[in-house]
Amino acid sequence: MKRTVVITAQARALALQLRLKLTDLTTVEAWADEAILEYGAPPELADLCLATRAGERITQRILDDLGGAPGSVDVMRALADMPVETATQDDLRRLSDNLDPILKQLERAADVPKALAPAVGFAGAFWQARMEGAEALKALEQDVRDVFQAVKEHAADIPEEHAPPPEDIAPPRIAAIVVSFHTGEVLFDSIAALEADEDISEIVLVNNGNPPPAVTRLEDRVARSAKLKIVGEGVNRGFAAGVNLGAKASTADRFLIINPDAILQAGSVVALESAITNAAEPAIVGGRIFGEDGKEQRGARRRSLTMRSAAATFLGAGWLRAINPGFVGLNRHDEPSPAGPVPMDAVSGALMYMTRQGFERLGGFDEGYFLHVEDLDICRRAEADGGAVIYTPFASALHHGATSDVTSLFVERHKAAGLNRYFRKFAGTPGEQVAAGVLGPLIGFLLTTRARIRGK
Repeated sequence: MKRTVVITAQARALALQLRLKLTDLTTVEAWADEAILEYGAPPELADLCLATRAGERITQRILDDLGGAPGSVDVMRALADMPVETATQDDLRRLSDNLDPILKQLERAADVPKALAPAVGFAGAFWQARMEGAEALKALEQDVRDVFQAVKEHAADIPEEHAPPPEDIAPPRIAAIVVSFHTGEVLFDSIAALEADEDISEIVLVNNGNPPPAVTRLEDRVARSAKLKIVGEGVNRGFAAGVNLGAKASTADRFLIINPDAILQAGSVVALESAITNAAEPAIVGGRIFGEDGKEQRGARRRSLTMRSAAATFLGAGWLRAINPGFVGLNRHDEPSPAGPVPMDAVSGALMYMTRQGFERLGGFDEGYFLHVEDLDICRRAEADGGAVIYTPFASALHHGATSDVTSLFVERHKAAGLNRYFRKFAGTPGEQVAAGVLGPLIGFLLTTRARIRGK
C-alpha cells in the first residue's frame, strides 16, 4: 500500500504533465481510481476520480493543491515520457511555452537541473527565431530536440518514489456497532453483509432486546463467527447508550455505526476511511442511505437543526422561507447528489463512521437521548469542537426501515423528547430558551397527535 507521501509525489508529476499537455484527464482519473483504494489515501482523490467530468481547470487545481509545489526532480520525472522523437516543431514550441514558467520558478529557487538549464530560454528563443525565418527555426528545433532528448534519458535514471515496507503500515481495525431492538429477520442479512466485508474486523451487536428465538440464532452465529460478539443482555437502554456500550466493548480504531435493518454496500468502508483521512478531529462521516426502490431516503444529508428549520420540517412552515431563508427543511435528500465527499451540517446515525479518538473526545453519544436526534447532537458537538462532518456518496447502505416491533407512537414520543432536549441543551440566549420552551412541546404534541390519528 502507498503512503500519502507517495501519492502526493505522483500527483505532483501528473499536475506537471497535465500542465505540459503530456497527459490527459482519462489518465488522471484512472490513476485516482487506483490510488483511492490505498489505506491513508487523501480525500481529494475522490474528486479526481471524476476528472473527465470536472474538466481540466478544476482537475489541475486539485492536483496542484494535492501535490504541492514541484521541485527539480518532479519536473524531470514529468518529462520522462516526452514523445521527443515524434514531436513536431509546433509540439516543441508549445512544450517550451508551457515549461517556461515552471523553469523560471525553479530558477528563482536556484533549483534548475543541469540537464534542463539550456531550456530556460527556449520559449523566448522560439519567438526570436520566428522573426529571423525558417532556417533559424529549423536550427532551434534541432537544439530543442537534442536538449529534451538528453533530459528524457537523464530522467529515466531517476529512481521512482516507493512506498515504505508493508510492515510499517498498519491499517486501522474497524468495528461495526449494531444496536438491535426486536429488529426481525433483516438483522441477520445486515450481519451477513458485515461479516462478508473484509475491511471490517469486528462486529459488536448490542442486544437492546430481541425475542428468545432470535437471541438463540445470534448466539449460534457467534459460535461460528470470527468477528461477531454480543453485548447488552437484552436491556433496552436506547440507541445512544447502546452505541456507547458497543464502543466500550470494542478494541477497534474506527467505529462504523449502522442500523440493524441496513445492508452495507460493498466498498463503503474504503470510501468512509478515505473521506475521514486527514479530516479535522473529531470527525464524522456519513454515507448515502437508500430504500428498496433505490431512492435516497431522508436523514443522510441534513442541515443544522434550528428553531426555524424545525418549524419548516415539522410544522409545515417552509412557506416562510420567502420572508426568512432560515425557514428551510432539515433534509437535503431531494437535492442533487454531490460528486464526491462534501462538508455537511449533519449525517445520519443509521450510517456513521468515526475514529475512536474522535468518538472518545466527544464522550460518545449523549445518553440523554433515547431514540432520534442523538445523531444531530453529536454532529453539532463535533463541529463546535473544531471537527469535520462529511458526507460521501461513495458509501451507502440499503435501509429497509420500520422493522422493529414498536408502534409509531412510541417512536414519535421519543423523537419529540429528543427535539425538546436538543433545543433546551443548545439554547444560548434568553430568547432561544423561551422559544425552546414553546416550540419543543408544540412539535412534540403535533408528532404524537399525528401518530395517534394514524392509529399505529
